Amino acid sequence: MDGRLLNLYVIAFYKVVFLVLGFIGNSLFIHLIYRRKQLQSRTSILQCVQCIFHLLCQIGTVVSGVLDVGTLYRRNECLKRIAFYIFFQTAQGIIMMVIVLDILAFVKFPVFYRRLSSSAYIAFVTVPVLAFSVFTTSLAIFTTNDEFVYSCGPPFAFDAQTGVYYNMLFILLGIIVMILYLILIWIFQTSNQNRTNFLRTIKRLQLSVLIFIFTWFFGQILGFVVLRAPEFSEWSGMMFAHTVFFVCLCYSNTFYVTMMRSKEYRQEFYSVWLQKSRSSASVATFSTNSLF
Repeated sequence: MDGRLLNLYVIAFYKVVFLVLGFIGNSLFIHLIYRRKQLQSRTSILQCVQCIFHLLCQIGTVVSGVLDVGTLYRRNECLKRIAFYIFFQTAQGIIMMVIVLDILAFVKFPVFYRRLSSSAYIAFVTVPVLAFSVFTTSLAIFTTNDEFVYSCGPPFAFDAQTGVYYNMLFILLGIIVMILYLILIWIFQTSNQNRTNFLRTIKRLQLSVLIFIFTWFFGQILGFVVLRAPEFSEWSGMMFAHTVFFVCLCYSNTFYVTMMRSKEYRQEFYSVWLQKSRSSASVATFSTNSLF
């Protein structure tokens, strides 16, 4: 086995590890929000939607790089395998921006935010997410060609130049999210209104946003270098292949970061599962006693 193939198997291994961790974590987060009404806010529901997108994106990382290790594809063949991944990768990037905008609207325009009907809110959230996701997927369909690519990932399903634009779009989204988050921090430091609720929300999302910025953003910048470089040495190519590590980390961190940062969420999580454990123990005791 040559070094390049061994490198691909290493990448495939941690893709599967992140898939397992992400499936468990994202599922537990959705389950927790579903079971605890006191945790159900517009922001937390948006995070649940983001968790669903992350799960589907993680499946995309496995489809392109685990089930087909070492396989060489044409761009149009690659697109057929990962079109759904392109759609949901765009959706999860947009919804991160929507989550930060949601908090900003809650803080700066609380009256408008509370009076906004559920149907109007859903429309405000759904339209940009769907529009950008459909646009990027359609762009891939119309710009792909039959050139061979060495990696079947979302940027490589487009033609070479459009793939660069696709990558730049996500870099721009990362910059926007970072700017919006800095604005939120500034508002928190200069305002005394709703400080308690605002602080709890900011603390809970702080690390998630920072991880999104420094994993997703960093991964996209490295991807941009790969797309723009005319050629790489074998060693450089093997190193840059690991940019997917940051993307996989972005898809799998929501639950674990929330548990680490939020005492409220930890307590609710323990109460849900301890209650289930006690219920199971009670059923087991009843079943045992009924035998005698």
